[in-house]
Amino acid sequence: MKYSDIHRNESRAQVGRLLIIDDDDVLLSALPWPIKRRMSYMTIDTADTPEEALRHVYSGDYDVILSDIRMPRMDGVTLLRKLRAIQPETPVILCTACGEEGLRREANAAGAFAFITKPLDPDYLAELLKKAMLQCRLNLQSMAIEKQG
Repeated sequence: MKYSDIHRNESRAQVGRLLIIDDDDVLLSALPWPIKRRMSYMTIDTADTPEEALRHVYSGDYDVILSDIRMPRMDGVTLLRKLRAIQPETPVILCTACGEEGLRREANAAGAFAFITKPLDPDYLAELLKKAMLQCRLNLQSMAIEKQG
């Protein structure tokens, strides 16, 4: 491997795309700022409905998706299943104001990367997003290796 390949891979590791989905307009407008402050390389898109989120996902790839679980018209677990069908390699983090255990089990069974409760701690969230981005890259590498073999 040449130095330029290593450098390209290092700089690629310092970029990422995040989609935040929440029907709470205040949270949706406030949350990107503390994330960008901790992860300046992150490009952040937002959606205030599950339908808008699906349009985003159909039109571009994301490294990680953060979604509220309680939304009108479609709950977060149903949305998670749809997102996983479109972009199976992309980790999805579900968050909610209520941390009921049954909901957590359902989210995990549907393939959630993590299930967290509000209010969101910005430092914890940033670390979780970094881990999810790493998982996405590992998933993509694994898929590439499978295609070669």
